[in-house]
Amino acid sequence: MAEKKKRLERQDWINAGFRALTVKGPEGLRVEPIARELRSTKGSFYWHFNDLNDLHYSMLEYWQSAATEQIIARLQALPRGLPRLLALVQAVNMPHEAQGGAGAEAAVRAWGQSYVPARDAMRAVDQRRLAFLSECFADMGLTDPELPRLLYAAHLGLEQLSMHADVDPARTLAHLVSLLAEESSA
Repeated sequence: MAEKKKRLERQDWINAGFRALTVKGPEGLRVEPIARELRSTKGSFYWHFNDLNDLHYSMLEYWQSAATEQIIARLQALPRGLPRLLALVQAVNMPHEAQGGAGAEAAVRAWGQSYVPARDAMRAVDQRRLAFLSECFADMGLTDPELPRLLYAAHLGLEQLSMHADVDPARTLAHLVSLLAEESSA
């Protein structure tokens, strides 16, 4: 008996959209190529989305939630200060292969250069992440407003480097956080 084909869910299309964006850039965000990758039909796409813009907005909403809000929510249960900041460094550097892996964040950021909704989502994510980093640093007694920006910029840069070089962003960022913690206790 032939194996029954799994019915695609909305999230399957969103994940495939991220993979297409990561591999092909914004030009890859088209219904037919994504449907081919999923071995599905355009009809299945339109069952889940009104149009391509609906997919785009759904991707951006998912990115904001999964790559920021869900991580912050999980970290709230941890002790404040250094433990939370170190856990954050580990959490944000775990690639999610279903959504394109380590290159997905960079792909969304590149998309934001030409697509206003992606740019707006990126700004909202950056503000939220920086606010959370500021809280973490304040919990450690570090109130210099440049420290969260410095760590965030290091994260974004290391993420870019890790796609083309043998770089472990989590290890490097954890080292940076440890140095900052030592500085704060000195």
